[in-house]
Amino acid sequence: MSDIVADLLRLSEDPNADPRTRRRQTMERLVQTLLAMADVQMGSEDPRHRHSIIHLTTIIREMTGRIAEADDATFSAIVREAAMLIRSLQRRQADAARFTAH
Repeated sequence: MSDIVADLLRLSEDPNADPRTRRRQTMERLVQTLLAMADVQMGSEDPRHRHSIIHLTTIIREMTGRIAEADDATFSAIVREAAMLIRSLQRRQADAARFTAH
């Protein structure tokens, strides 16, 4: 899996896009990333973990418009927290993979 945190934090490739559009794109990437991580958890022994990711993803998806319109400090804090969550999930998946027989 590529460095999804870097992908998440990368802004729009369109230099003419307004900040709100770039923020929406960032939040859409976050939702896509979390959904992909939930898919990886499909065979997980703990279905609550997958459910938690899906629940969080739903909340973010529903709030994308408000998040995109937030002030800079709030938006940055949300993205930082999301990046920390994704890194944590990546570490958990890596740890679980070490103990999974293929």
